Amino acid sequence: MIKILLADDHAVVRKGLQLFIGYEDNMQLVAEASDGDELIEMIQNHEADVLLLDLDMPKMNGITAIRKIREMAPDLKIIILTMHPEDIYGKTALQMGASGYVIKDDEPKKLIRSINRVIEGEQIFSEDILNNKKKNKPIKLSQREIEVLKLLSSGKSNKEISEELEISDKTVSTYKLRLLNKIGAKSVVDLINFSTNYPEILNRK
Repeated sequence: MIKILLADDHAVVRKGLQLFIGYEDNMQLVAEASDGDELIEMIQNHEADVLLLDLDMPKMNGITAIRKIREMAPDLKIIILTMHPEDIYGKTALQMGASGYVIKDDEPKKLIRSINRVIEGEQIFSEDILNNKKKNKPIKLSQREIEVLKLLSSGKSNKEISEELEISDKTVSTYKLRLLNKIGAKSVVDLINFSTNYPEILNRK
């Protein structure tokens, strides 16, 4: 029996997946979480084989969560289940240790097949992602912007960053806005995605 965990902040999505998984004789949905805090608690309290993880969740986004989950449950297979295109976040998910990437618009049967395949050791990503293709993105960041980006990518809050760098919360917000504008990002998830895909930029001095 494949034991499955589900983390998604939409109740309708959770209910739908509960029904589809319930039809499978070899699968069991053992627990659900609607935000990052519940996700961590769920990982701590339930043994499972596969986690279906949304990228957009309150309290902790899915990209940040992968890093913590890998430390807590290294054998747990993670399938990203999201509305975001794979060419945007797929490479980051793969590098951080996810086993697959499925779009919510896909047929439920594809998700079921993906669960079975990751249990067998396969990686469910497009060929472009698996072949590690990327385009050069020459972006110049100041040393302070790099420091803030590194801390944001590690999952730290504005308050934690302000304390570590000894600057005000307002200044941290200003640097975050600059980073969003320079990188063309819309959220912290995008910043994490950027830092994972272009580590050479963070290593500049």
